[in-house]
Amino acid sequence: MTLKEKVMPYIGSSDWEGLERMLRSLSNMEFRQMQRVMREEVLPLLDNTLFWETLLHIIIFKRAAFLSGAVAVGHLAENGTLNFDVESVRELHKHLLKTNAESIVKIGNIMLPELQTEEQVRQLWAAFHIEGEVTRLSMLLKVDSPLSYYLIFKTLKLAEDKMVAHKCCLFIMKRKDDRAYNVVSLIKAYFGLDDLPGRFSLNIEQYELSHIDRDYDTFLHVLEGKRPKV
Repeated sequence: MTLKEKVMPYIGSSDWEGLERMLRSLSNMEFRQMQRVMREEVLPLLDNTLFWETLLHIIIFKRAAFLSGAVAVGHLAENGTLNFDVESVRELHKHLLKTNAESIVKIGNIMLPELQTEEQVRQLWAAFHIEGEVTRLSMLLKVDSPLSYYLIFKTLKLAEDKMVAHKCCLFIMKRKDDRAYNVVSLIKAYFGLDDLPGRFSLNIEQYELSHIDRDYDTFLHVLEGKRPKV
């Protein structure tokens, strides 16, 4: 019997006490293998409700071993069924806040690259009470994606701090690719940052600045060097 076959009956029947007993019965080698099996083979099969219930209980059982299982949220984000507004998520936040508050940002960092829409990211912020522009920016900067860049720009607008915008640009520029430099061009033009090193090929017209954050599609349009639809 594979580890996946061992664990699925307990999850399917929501027998969390039985799941814990089974996990405790594993050898050290089997338990290490179970961490991968949960992350790659089990959690990606579950619907939203059962996913969060399972993640909650395995993290309660052993946080350090199973926190990375949050990456499996990607299948829910991709098929559009992801919903943070469930009791298991609230219980998970309470548990992490009580036992290891630093893990709240850690689990957010694990899930953030898997999210597909601005609304999903908003739900993440709300569900895990991730507040403050600087904290959110530090998480978004770890993700190299168009959605992350869009949310960085919108968050910088809320922060209204040119020094923070400057630091974000320097961080993004370290990626040394065309998209990164185009993002910096947008931020540079919008916030009037004149002291950034490097040459920027993306030219932003003054009238375009008021349209950049109109919606995600417009942002991508300008990011690719196209004129926004006015």
